Amino acid sequence: MTTGAVAAPRMVRGVRESIKAGRLISAAGYAMMAIVRRHILNALLGSNIELKKRSIYAALLLTFILCGCSGLKDAANQRDVTPTATPAQAEKHIIEVSPSDITPTATPNAEATEPPEKEITAPTKEQVLAAREQALAGMTEEQIDRLYTVIQGANGWWERQYLWNDIFDFLEDPNDPAWNYFDQTGQINGQWSYTGDEYDKDAISEIMEREGLSWTAFCEKYGTTETLSELIVNNEYDADDFIEILADIQNGVQNVDLKNDLQTLIDKTALARDTHDMHAADDLFKTLHDMDYYLLRYGPEDIGEDVIDTSFVSKYFGMLSIYD
Repeated sequence: MTTGAVAAPRMVRGVRESIKAGRLISAAGYAMMAIVRRHILNALLGSNIELKKRSIYAALLLTFILCGCSGLKDAANQRDVTPTATPAQAEKHIIEVSPSDITPTATPNAEATEPPEKEITAPTKEQVLAAREQALAGMTEEQIDRLYTVIQGANGWWERQYLWNDIFDFLEDPNDPAWNYFDQTGQINGQWSYTGDEYDKDAISEIMEREGLSWTAFCEKYGTTETLSELIVNNEYDADDFIEILADIQNGVQNVDLKNDLQTLIDKTALARDTHDMHAADDLFKTLHDMDYYLLRYGPEDIGEDVIDTSFVSKYFGMLSIYD
């Protein structure tokens, strides 16, 4: 039996007992009133002044008692009343309010809820093959080969930098030498190389997090001529060169969606170059990834056979307009 089922009979018994008690108290009060009234009349008709005073006090006390009894009786009777109004009678007491009469009130400290993120589903192999046929339609073999070479080469470079060198950790700092990949060609300082024995990688990460330091700031604060050296690399293309190559490829594309996706690569490269915003570089990498593994190739099969962990090549970031 539920708690509600047990409580209901108890509540009914309680109401009945209260009503019964109220009636008993009321009856006793009226009997007491009759007795006291008889003594008061006898006292008032006599000549004893002290007895008259006591009788008046008793009358006042009796009045208070009777008021209390009457209140208990009324309360008990109210509990015993069953509503008898019909639905039609009840409707007379309903005030109709139109929506236009209601003034919305803001809830204090109410936080705006963000819409849920759209779930991204990777295209199937059949969808990739169909989209590829549409995207490459009207292009010459030479144009297609160049498109493959540039996109696969750029995606491979970014993937190595992401997986092996944590490049986006460096790009969070707009002044980090890693931005030289966008700004310069030839022999550049791609990033600092720290060779100090007193700090291992975990200890360096802990210091950077505790003090809020970027990699460049850490090297400037703790590096010395013995522990710090520039990582000199040969950078064949900077951002301007990459934009020029993409624009040239775009000129040979007939499919509108592929043109738009190449334009996204151009725009993100220019934005990263001009602002040193890590998020722009991240979008550039994701677009290259999707175009390589989910348009020009099908990553889960074409690349998945050569790697132990296929989770990354099977990831689709949803950056291509051709699947919208």
